[in-house]
Amino acid sequence: MKGSMKKYVIIVAGGKGLRMGGEIPKQFLPIGGKPVLMRTVEAFYQAEAEIGIVLVLPHEQQDYWQELCHQYDFQIPYILADGGQTRFHSVQNGLRMIPDGEADALVAVHDGVRPFVSAQVIQTCFDEAARQGAVVPVLDMVDSV
Repeated sequence: MKGSMKKYVIIVAGGKGLRMGGEIPKQFLPIGGKPVLMRTVEAFYQAEAEIGIVLVLPHEQQDYWQELCHQYDFQIPYILADGGQTRFHSVQNGLRMIPDGEADALVAVHDGVRPFVSAQVIQTCFDEAARQGAVVPVLDMVDSV
């Protein structure tokens, strides 16, 4: 296993999220007193403190995000990228933020409104990606009929 590879996560949070009601996109809604997107970033930072975090947000939401970071004294380092027309384009914009010299880096892509991913899942995915080249985490379906 290549343990020395640089690790990145592209956290994509471009949705309007208005299905949940209200005017605030769901990535900015508070969970436990803090915006859900901050919880998601924290999950990756706590799992892997050296990880490069690329946060992809629509350009028109970035000023609001910066205000929230100031308001909550959010200090975790990240690189900000503009969201694209689709999720594909947003991920592509995030990939462009990874330095050219990091061509062999391991890169995770994660939804910004999924803050409850465990450190174990994150670590296992990076370990398996290093061994296999790529990985997609899945759970068995629970039939509740």
